[in-house]
Amino acid sequence: MIDRIEASADALWLTPDEEGRLRLGFADDGRKMVGDVTKISWLVTAGRIKLGTPFMVVHGEREDLTLRSPFAGRIQAINQALEEHPERLNEHNDALDWMIELVDE
Repeated sequence: MIDRIEASADALWLTPDEEGRLRLGFADDGRKMVGDVTKISWLVTAGRIKLGTPFMVVHGEREDLTLRSPFAGRIQAINQALEEHPERLNEHNDALDWMIELVDE
């Protein structure tokens, strides 16, 4: 299992919006590390998180990857659809492969 902050940073894309939310999604480097995604496990789904807090494990055909928050903040939303459709992480699509939205407090 890969469990390093550096691996998390490589595996995530980040997009801020006009309201100050930061959306995190699964990047191409993450797909290369794990292979086809078979399952996800949420570690945190609500509340405040600190820099480096593990929030999800992405289970792939080659490896499992623990993702850690690259920022401190409060979880505004999670993409609950990923539990039933983890395969959405296999291809880049900002509308489908996002994981969490954070807001700064």
